[in-house]
Amino acid sequence: MRKVTIMRAAWFALLVCLQPWTMRPAEAEEVRQVTLGLSAWITQPIVQSAWHGAELAVEDANAMAARKKSSWRFRLLAQDDQGSANFGVNVARYFIKEKVAGVIGPWSSDAAMATAELYEAARIPQIGFTAGTSQWTSQGHRMPFRVVGGTSEVGLTMAEVITTDLKGKRVFVVHNDSAYSNALTDELTARLVNRPGLTATRYLVGRRTTDFNATIKAANQYQADVIVFLALFPQAAAFVEEVRRSGTEAKVLLVGGASSLSFGEAALPQAYVLEYELAREQCPRWKAFTQAYMRRYNAAPSPYSYYAYDAASVLIAAILQSDSTDGEKIAASLRQLRHAGLSGPISFAAGGANAAPRFRLYQYRNRGQWQQVGVFPRGAGINEKCQ
Repeated sequence: MRKVTIMRAAWFALLVCLQPWTMRPAEAEEVRQVTLGLSAWITQPIVQSAWHGAELAVEDANAMAARKKSSWRFRLLAQDDQGSANFGVNVARYFIKEKVAGVIGPWSSDAAMATAELYEAARIPQIGFTAGTSQWTSQGHRMPFRVVGGTSEVGLTMAEVITTDLKGKRVFVVHNDSAYSNALTDELTARLVNRPGLTATRYLVGRRTTDFNATIKAANQYQADVIVFLALFPQAAAFVEEVRRSGTEAKVLLVGGASSLSFGEAALPQAYVLEYELAREQCPRWKAFTQAYMRRYNAAPSPYSYYAYDAASVLIAAILQSDSTDGEKIAASLRQLRHAGLSGPISFAAGGANAAPRFRLYQYRNRGQWQQVGVFPRGAGINEKCQ
């Protein structure tokens, strides 16, 4: 009798295990899987560091969801927009087809401007971390956001750096015909033109130029004491190498990501770069991200790694806060958020621009070392607590 009872119990347990409401596929249906798009020039080696930063943000969000037993799970879908309008549009159409909940990027202002209407119609928020033209977030659209400063704020800060920190009197601005470069050059020269005792001129180069011999000769003929380089980042290394080779004594001011450049044993004390956010090396989260990045990718993160991590993190935070993948609700949450980013608090103005962008100024020493020599606005972040 006991043997029969045991057999019946075993048979009943087997039947229970086979019922559809207890099988694993039904459990998996409860997970809310969300796809986030990354639109960036990912064939460029330096841009891959941004991709890695966004990957770590997604992994951190999933690990946190697992600890909290949340049903949200995120995945990153990366596409190469090559920093161009045409490729950016192709990527946007693909992301719309794939029904991504939001986009980290696009990479360039050209791509951001070209895709704004597409993403607006599809109600897909974008979080820019390099596309910096202020026009992008001042057109009345609801979907674009930016975690770094725009050309209006960058131009204002660069003008202050040139006049106050670098003591510039004859300023030579190198730019190309990209949307960001043109907008920033317009903003900067407009702010310099009426400064007493200061003159400024602009010099156009091609987007693919790597020979800057004629550029430096023109700067020397102008007797420039400050040369500002506002062309594309992939051109910056070749430009600074020409500066070093020529022996010019003019100070050189670069922008956005250039502190990842190294010039070996060369001494270039006249080289400066204005980065888009404050470095917070003393804060545990900054340290933890840096260490995790180095363990995972066996390389140091670039400034773009931090920017992309913050962009992905704030997008995920808005999705969680809205408890939705509806673009309108996510955008509404983004406008309400005060997010604890790696570089400090992030919040957005009504148009989607960073409400309080901050910058740091570095000077090159040698052996790849850049030393911070200023923060903007002056004193920003000094008494700020780690979050």
